[in-house]
Amino acid sequence: MFKNWINNFVYGLKAYDFKWKFKLVVATPIMSFLILADWIVKWVVVATMQQKEEKQFIKGFLKLNFIINPGSAYGRNSNKIELAITLATVFVICLIVLFIFLNDKKWIITSSLLLAGGFANLLARSWAPFDEVNKVYGGVVDMFVWDFNFLGSSGYIFNLADMWVNIGIGFGAICFIIEIFHVFKPKKEKEMNKEVEINEIDS
Repeated sequence: MFKNWINNFVYGLKAYDFKWKFKLVVATPIMSFLILADWIVKWVVVATMQQKEEKQFIKGFLKLNFIINPGSAYGRNSNKIELAITLATVFVICLIVLFIFLNDKKWIITSSLLLAGGFANLLARSWAPFDEVNKVYGGVVDMFVWDFNFLGSSGYIFNLADMWVNIGIGFGAICFIIEIFHVFKPKKEKEMNKEVEINEIDS
C-alpha cells in the first residue's frame, strides 16, 4: 500500500504542470531585479550615511533615516534577533515551496514579490554592519520614512524589501478577490439562466 502511494505521488509529480517556463522566463528575472535593487539601495545607504543619520529625500513625501533593525518588519521582535531570523527563514522556505508548486500565473507573481522581499532581507542580515544601538550583528538595514503622517505612517522605517512584501500582499489580495469573483460568477449565471427559463415558460 505504501509503495502504491509512493508510485502515485511520483506519477503525480511527473504529470504536474509546474509552469517552469513562466517561472524561469518571467518570475525569476522579476525576483532577481527586485532583490538586486534592494541590495544596491542598502549598500549605498551603508556606504554614504551614518547610523541614525537623517536626510531629506523627497520633501513632504519620503526621507531617509539609516538604522539597523534587529527585529522583523516595523521593529517587531527587536529584542529577540534569533526569533526574528528564525521566523524570516521559515517564511522564505514556505514561499520557496509555494513558488515551486504554484501553477497559476497570478499567484506565481504574488509569491515572487513576497519571496523577493523576504529573501532579500534574510540575506542582507549576513552583511549588515554592527548595530551600534542594540550591540548585535544580524539586523536589517532600514532607511525609508514617510515624510507625512497618515494613520501613524511617519513612525514606520522600512526598506525596499519590505515594500516588495507589502506590494505582494496587496497583489495577492486582488488575486483573492478575483478568485472569489470567479467562484460566485457561475452561480449568478445559473440563476440568470433559471430566470430566463421561467420567463419562457410563463410566456
